[in-house]
Amino acid sequence: MEHGSEPSPWLFFELACGVIVILSLFAFLATRRLKKVPTSHLQTFAEIVVSSLNSFVVSIIGHGGEKYTPFIGTLFLFILCMNLMGLIPGLKSPTANLNITASLAIIVFIYYNWVGIKETGIKARLKHLMGEPLWLAPLMFPIHIIGEFARPLSLAIRLYGNIFGEETIIAILAGMSIYIIPKVVVIPVQFPMMVFGVLTAVVQALVFSMLAATYISMAVHTDEH
Repeated sequence: MEHGSEPSPWLFFELACGVIVILSLFAFLATRRLKKVPTSHLQTFAEIVVSSLNSFVVSIIGHGGEKYTPFIGTLFLFILCMNLMGLIPGLKSPTANLNITASLAIIVFIYYNWVGIKETGIKARLKHLMGEPLWLAPLMFPIHIIGEFARPLSLAIRLYGNIFGEETIIAILAGMSIYIIPKVVVIPVQFPMMVFGVLTAVVQALVFSMLAATYISMAVHTDEH
C-alpha cells in the first residue's frame, strides 16, 4: 500500500473508513435499547456527548442552531477520532493527508452554502455576496467570491498542517529514542509529544467544527452580517 516511504493515499482513505465503522458501531450499540432514564453506561455517555455538542453548536449559531448539531457533531467526532488514530503505534492519522482534509472542507463549503440558500433564498444569498451599497457590487462580488473559496482552502490546510506536523515531530523523536539496554529497553522521548498530541487532536477538531458552525451561522443570518 505504499510507494517508497510515502504511504498511499488509499491507506488514509481506508483508515478514515475504519473510523466511520467504529463510530457507526458505537451509535448502534448506544441507541439500540433507548430508555428515558438511561440504564446503560453507553447510553449515558452518548447522551452527555450529544448534549455537549448541541450546547456548543447553539452557542455559535444561536436560536435554531440545534438542527445543525447532527452535521457539526458528526464532523467533530469524525475528525477527533481520525486525529487520535495517529497516536496509536502502527497507525496514521487520516487527517495528516491533504486529500482527506480537503474532502471535509469541500463538504462544509457545499453544506453551508446549501443551507444558506435554503433558509434565506438564492436572492438574499446573492445580495449578501454583492454587499452594500449596491453600486459597489462589481468590486465587492468578486472579493466575496474569492473569500468564499478561501474558506475551504483555509480549513483543509490548517487541519492538515497541524496534524501532519505533529506526526512528523513524533516520528523524529521516536527515531531519537535512547536504548538503555540495546534493543530491550527504550526511553520513549516522543511520549511527552504524544500526550500533547491528544490536546492538539481535540483542539483541531474543535477549531474545524467551530469554523464550520460559524460559516453556517453567517449563511443563515445574512441580514445580520
